[in-house]
Amino acid sequence: MPPKLERPAPPYQQIANEIRARISNGDLQAGDLVPSVRSLMRDYGVAIATAQKALSSLRAEGYIKPERGVGSIVTTEEERGRAANDRVGKARRTGKVYPTGQYAKITEADLWEASEQVADALGVKVGSAVIRRVRRTFRADGKPISASSSYFRGDLAKRAPLLLSPERIREGTFMYVANTLKRTVDAWQDQFEPAIATADQAESLGLDEGALISVGRNWIYDDKGDVLEYGESITYGRITYRGRLGD
Repeated sequence: MPPKLERPAPPYQQIANEIRARISNGDLQAGDLVPSVRSLMRDYGVAIATAQKALSSLRAEGYIKPERGVGSIVTTEEERGRAANDRVGKARRTGKVYPTGQYAKITEADLWEASEQVADALGVKVGSAVIRRVRRTFRADGKPISASSSYFRGDLAKRAPLLLSPERIREGTFMYVANTLKRTVDAWQDQFEPAIATADQAESLGLDEGALISVGRNWIYDDKGDVLEYGESITYGRITYRGRLGD
């Protein structure tokens, strides 16, 4: 009987999660072949783009690598460790640098009731208190082009009080949380998809209801697999981020 996909996670993410779990529990060992794009298409009944995206996400995370003439194979623990360290180094070095004319403001930093989606991401109960930081990005003429909300577990309010201040946190929010908890940033996951703006989303960006926007979700994980930060965003038009190397 073929595996069944569940909602609401995107199919590619479900496939990647299952392969990742097989690697973590030892079912797939270093050097083992992982299912090919064609096999994933057949077994899960998905399109080629979905199968390719699942494998691409695993390669980006360092779980698998291409082997010429063979396909994709599972990496060693040492290789996965190096990949994780590379991602952490990049996260520590790279900040959001907005193009000339674009700027961002943190408009809210408060305690919020966790929605079902936020609660699921952070591993808390629906309706429980979580920390929310709201950021809006603007063009030079003051027109908003994106809005995002970052969420953190409510029990960080006392241990990481800067999260409740509408001021920029120098090292970045997830590094601040990781340092507070004495954890290591291990991985992240971004998800974007086109959407039709609801009335609230349109109002937030100064658009007409029904305008085409991009809706994003992102997760940043520590070395124990816990979510340090969960984010949701909406974007209209083009927004650019560039990396800047620091000390």
